[in-house]
Amino acid sequence: MVGTIGAMSTTKKPFVRTSWILISLFVAGIAVLQAIPERKAQEIGEDPAGLVVMQLQSQYLLGVASLTGQKAEIAAQANVLDVGSIGQRQRFMAFMIYFENLEAAKQSSLRLLVDLEQAEIELNEQQASTQEMLDILAEGGVLPEGHPQLSDQLGWFGQLLESNENERAELESTASIKVLIVGSMCMAIFLTGGLGVIGLIFFTIRACSGSMKTGMTPPSIHHGVYAEVFAMWLFVFVALMTAAAVLGHLVAKDNPTISMAFSLVAFFLSLSVLGWAKFRGISFQQIRLDIGWHTGSGLFKEIACGFLGYAMMLPLLGVGIIFTIILVVIQQLFIGGVDSDPFMGTGGGAHPIIVEIANGGWQVRVLIISLAAIAAPIVEETIFRGVLYRQLRTSSKALNHTVSILGSILIVSFLFAAIHPQGWVAIPALMGIAVGMNLMREWRGTVIPSMVVHGLSNALVTSMMLIFLSN
Repeated sequence: MVGTIGAMSTTKKPFVRTSWILISLFVAGIAVLQAIPERKAQEIGEDPAGLVVMQLQSQYLLGVASLTGQKAEIAAQANVLDVGSIGQRQRFMAFMIYFENLEAAKQSSLRLLVDLEQAEIELNEQQASTQEMLDILAEGGVLPEGHPQLSDQLGWFGQLLESNENERAELESTASIKVLIVGSMCMAIFLTGGLGVIGLIFFTIRACSGSMKTGMTPPSIHHGVYAEVFAMWLFVFVALMTAAAVLGHLVAKDNPTISMAFSLVAFFLSLSVLGWAKFRGISFQQIRLDIGWHTGSGLFKEIACGFLGYAMMLPLLGVGIIFTIILVVIQQLFIGGVDSDPFMGTGGGAHPIIVEIANGGWQVRVLIISLAAIAAPIVEETIFRGVLYRQLRTSSKALNHTVSILGSILIVSFLFAAIHPQGWVAIPALMGIAVGMNLMREWRGTVIPSMVVHGLSNALVTSMMLIFLSN
């Protein structure tokens, strides 16, 4: 309490309204940029994220086909993959040829030609060469000697076509093992989510009965400074990540390992904006208390609460995914999908980092895990659950206590989801995760549990992608 009074007496009036205007403009700008279609990349058959997602889906189908022995049935299910960019559709043809469904490959080739003619797009030299080889194989023919390697042009899908009998058996066995491992992980997550539903109901009843108290510190006038800190972080974070990308290009000559290391450093450097609160007259001890940089009821207890929080977050994520699916359907029905643009890529809802996971070496992948499971939880939880949530709870103190909590949770969760690069359709799913983390901040006061939820969620998703994308 002494720290709070001291901070109030030395802190000038916070520029809360100005900060929120800047925050709103920034988020609106991000939304506009994400809504701009990357048409040029699609026209030449490039959709890197979409290609990675398609490989994930295809490896899953191959593994299931190998485990069940129902190759014809699985090949029929794979027809949903015959969409997207030119590169994606050529890979679908390769996948059908591997499954010996030559008719599906030929029909896909005909649809591609029709769509190219209607869109007035011509295949480039590499695409035309690839298409010629795929058409030969779809007709049951043999490729001429000295032909370009399909694995160079189609990656994993090309490897399927070029593999001999032993190599095919190994590829199918590997895919089967991956399906079993990831399937077991998904089952464990599903069961954990079931327990989370029980926990969520239990704590909701306790909260409604008034027996569950908040862990947040009392409101204080100096908390308005944290609106300034958050607004500053948005711009500083973008500037630092941009600088990291430029340095990666100039210094490391696009070496992915060094470039990713620059990004990791930039992530942590963005926390330097907390110095603004110190500059505005708040002691570092008070800052730590305000933003939840403390161990609460004890480090190990708070970590345990984080695992509990992860279980209770899963049902909220499930609800968010349902709304995301609804948005996808709305987008296809009213905004336009394959019918309006037959070469629209399918990777819009995927995080761009999956491309780095797919194409990077083990050094890059270790750095990606560090960024996703360590840096992002520490930085983003400090800024969103620590700084921004603290400010909103204080700004809404005049409202009903429940309204203040729910309103602050929804605003922070929306902003958290909106600035992520997965696009607007992914906002509900990301909000589901964020709501769970905000509830942990409200309950425990410290950001340690929400960091655990964030890190565990990112680590599991990244691990599953690494399993499927590793040779």
